[in-house]
Amino acid sequence: MSKFKKIFLIICPFVLAYIFCLPGKLFKESPCAILQSADGTLLGARISADGQWYFPPAKEVPDKFAKCIVCYEDKRFWWHPGIDFLSIGRAVRQNFTKGEVVSGASTLTMQVIRLSRPDAPRSIGEKILEAVLATRLELRHSKRKILLLYASNAPFGGNVVGLEAAAWRYFGRPADALSWAESAMLAVLPNSPALIHPGRNRERLLEKRNYLLDKLCDKGVIDELECELAKDEPLPDKPLPMPDKAYHLLERMRATEGDKAYTCDIDPALQERVSAIARNHFEIYHQNLVDNMGILVQSVHSGDILAYYGNTRGLAPGLRGADVDMIPAARSSGSTLKPLLYAAMLQRGQILPGTLIKDTPYNYNNFSPHNFSRTFDGAVPANEVIERSLNVPSVRMLERYGAPDFLTLLQEMGFTTINKDADHYGLSLILGGAEITLETLVGAYRRMAAKLTEDDAPDIPLGRGAIWLTFDALSRAGRPEEEASWMGFSSGRKIAWKTGTSWGNRDAWCVGVTPDYVVGVWVGNSDGEGRAQMTGVGYASPVMFDVFSALPASRWFSKPLDDLVPIEVCHQSGLPASHICPDRDTVWVPDIKVRPDECKYHKIVHLDADRQWLVNSSCYPVEKMVEEVRFVLPPAMEWYYIKNHIDYRPLPPKHPDFDSGSDGSNPIEILYPQQGITVVTTRGLDGKEQGVVVRAAHTDPSAVLYWHLDDTYIGRTSGEHDLMLRPEPGAHLLVAMDANGASRSVYFTVK
Repeated sequence: MSKFKKIFLIICPFVLAYIFCLPGKLFKESPCAILQSADGTLLGARISADGQWYFPPAKEVPDKFAKCIVCYEDKRFWWHPGIDFLSIGRAVRQNFTKGEVVSGASTLTMQVIRLSRPDAPRSIGEKILEAVLATRLELRHSKRKILLLYASNAPFGGNVVGLEAAAWRYFGRPADALSWAESAMLAVLPNSPALIHPGRNRERLLEKRNYLLDKLCDKGVIDELECELAKDEPLPDKPLPMPDKAYHLLERMRATEGDKAYTCDIDPALQERVSAIARNHFEIYHQNLVDNMGILVQSVHSGDILAYYGNTRGLAPGLRGADVDMIPAARSSGSTLKPLLYAAMLQRGQILPGTLIKDTPYNYNNFSPHNFSRTFDGAVPANEVIERSLNVPSVRMLERYGAPDFLTLLQEMGFTTINKDADHYGLSLILGGAEITLETLVGAYRRMAAKLTEDDAPDIPLGRGAIWLTFDALSRAGRPEEEASWMGFSSGRKIAWKTGTSWGNRDAWCVGVTPDYVVGVWVGNSDGEGRAQMTGVGYASPVMFDVFSALPASRWFSKPLDDLVPIEVCHQSGLPASHICPDRDTVWVPDIKVRPDECKYHKIVHLDADRQWLVNSSCYPVEKMVEEVRFVLPPAMEWYYIKNHIDYRPLPPKHPDFDSGSDGSNPIEILYPQQGITVVTTRGLDGKEQGVVVRAAHTDPSAVLYWHLDDTYIGRTSGEHDLMLRPEPGAHLLVAMDANGASRSVYFTVK
């Protein structure tokens, strides 16, 4: 065996041992969960599982801290190979002279090795091993990387580990935003971390900091003025609480992916403003025992979440339900889905914006909805149904559109919590019978807005024309049905907005949209307790308008002329004008082939010469008849409509000799009870049954109606056709008949 081969065999194990002596991963990280905005602003942090504030390593060490730590700990750091032989010589000389250890010679690289081996003994052998490993670390990483390893894992007092955590814990801002004085204070801490203890060692800490500042000045890193100004800066009084500006968002991320660094698109300034708005309104709402609130702001263009306020946590001691994140929480939708139905019916061609929708008492399998005001208008234009959020016309619209089709549309719009079949929801789907989340509500309105503003918007089953008409109607929400306090909102911008209030005043909603932003608000109690007077308009809308006031003003949506066409409609019915409609409007409607039928409410009628009677050839000479075009509603619609429209002219009564047999229409309509309804009677204070008031309408104001219950005559009415009955429990047949033989009947049940 040659001499060189023997030397190789002897040296090779040592070389291999040196190459592989350094572990691949030096530090076992147990990082905090932190949430940062896109610009690096810290929005929230949670202490790590081992009870330490340890942030995930930054990309690089800030320049000020790098200069401070190198000047204080290792002045030849940038040139030595991991071991500073000059420092070793100095330390040996000083320690030998003093007869004890008064000086060390550890470089920053060696300190990184020591930090990575916290359980290793403090001995000469360990020191030698640290030196060997330090040289190996120098071969693996650049000086900048080694400095970053040190800054990320050095102790900074108490349970604070790493420069970034220390900067936020002691100064409330990121490390790259620290002053020279603050950077110097942190640079001296790893050498003596106990000095940061509040109330103790402050003089010693100040002395060390100022000593380092003087060294920086001597080396020309800072000038004398900077040095003196830095010395005048006070030390921090005590550790600061970590920012917690988006508590529920961070907790939601942690629940999904654990503790790590998260980045989000939240605008820090807007998040703070939204939190302040929530706090201001909470102080008022809390007096009515309304304790919880969720606010979500989304960009229409990018889809980014710009503000995420999950609940009122921290606003009052022991506040109930404040830890619940209300943004993904499923709650009754109230009236918030009505605009989607309106848009869908426009898109399908079932209605036009001004189409009259029947607003009279309604019953379907004992489902009897009421408008918020407990009144009826008889007939209401479809766009006004949305503006006023009327319940009964909305239910009639859903019945016509089809609950299964509407359910499919909602699911395509992203409402994942509406996951049962149409039979489960029935027609209550439009009035809050389904549960939605604030997140999916805002997302749906954002999809509609993006369809109007973005070329690459996700495809949805609603056309641009129908969406624009819907937003136009919502922007004119001048008569919210809940109350009139909307008039106090002083927003100087055009917003399409919709409120919602669930049954029992358990949930108050409001969602608003402009071409740039969508703002959604939920107010209520997370445990489901309702509160009197809590409505979408009264509680959620003021919050939404305040949030929009904190956002930049937006222009309004451009009218999509390529998806709209002008047509002539009847001024009164809103339907395509027939040849006899006297007043016509030109309106924009979606450019689709299907249209509602022509106006059916304008009819040609024949009157006597004095226009006092309806006549026909059986009772009046044809040559003397006066022909007129009149707007005529069916009896029930007319009965309610005339109360709110003083300009409506009902037809005059029929001539006494009028032959009704030639007219196939039924002049009678029973308003209450409706077909198939179950009536529950109550007892008064005297113990007697209160009874049931039956009601009907007749096209002839002077007509007399004769009432029968179960084939038994029970009375007559004229003018206002109201009659008190006290039927026995069970099924009944009610019949109303006029003198000309016209009749109407309904079956109902009494409990």
